[in-house]
Amino acid sequence: MSFLRGDGVPVLMYHWVNHDIGDRLRLYGVRPGAFESQVRRLRAAGYRAVSLGDLRSHLRRKTTLPARSVVLTFDDGYLDNIEHAAPVLEAAGWSATVFVVTERLGGVNEWDLHAGDPPRRLMTWEDARRLDGTVFRFEPHTRTHPFLDRVDRTRAQDEILGSKKRLEDELGREAEAFSYPHGAYDDEAEAVVRDAGFLAAVTDVWGLNRAGDDPLRIRRTMITSRDVLPTFAFKVVTGYGAYNLADKLLGRGPR
Repeated sequence: MSFLRGDGVPVLMYHWVNHDIGDRLRLYGVRPGAFESQVRRLRAAGYRAVSLGDLRSHLRRKTTLPARSVVLTFDDGYLDNIEHAAPVLEAAGWSATVFVVTERLGGVNEWDLHAGDPPRRLMTWEDARRLDGTVFRFEPHTRTHPFLDRVDRTRAQDEILGSKKRLEDELGREAEAFSYPHGAYDDEAEAVVRDAGFLAAVTDVWGLNRAGDDPLRIRRTMITSRDVLPTFAFKVVTGYGAYNLADKLLGRGPR
């Protein structure tokens, strides 16, 4: 089975990197020391970070990637990505894609406040302009972070197309990749993303990515506060958490 051989490219998904990972939503956080250790172990194991653009070209069978390639992504655009993740990436000579909620930069993660944790600060457009093309490349994650499978087509178009235009206006370049908020999308939302001209889109579907896969359905592996080095290594090699892989092997639906 190819996923047991590590036959494919893992795309790792992070959110906030912070000493305070929170309470109710702590699963989505990674402490700075853990993130540094993860990058260090990846490098020691011979992995190299490649860009989403590199992966996209590989999926289209235009290029071949080194056997131990990994893509790093961050969702939402938290200020602590700059404070804690950027120095680690810079020291490693690596880069990552940050998907930003375009109408919320400079504010907080309003979409999560219902959970009860304190708000988390988001970076600003000034930050994005300063860092774009360095250790980070910025791409859109909708305007306000809705569940795209729960809104009508008009709202979905506004969220997707509006975020693309805002990012292009702010950064002065084309937006090439998109991330579905909450990992939620349906056929209509996917059609809007395709029609908008995005060259890649990332999902929250677990697994590895291989040549021939659809670059608008890139699989990702979420890294959480619960991961220790053995579980992290398992995710990198297989693209799955242990429970998710068990579900796949047994033919069960997602947990």
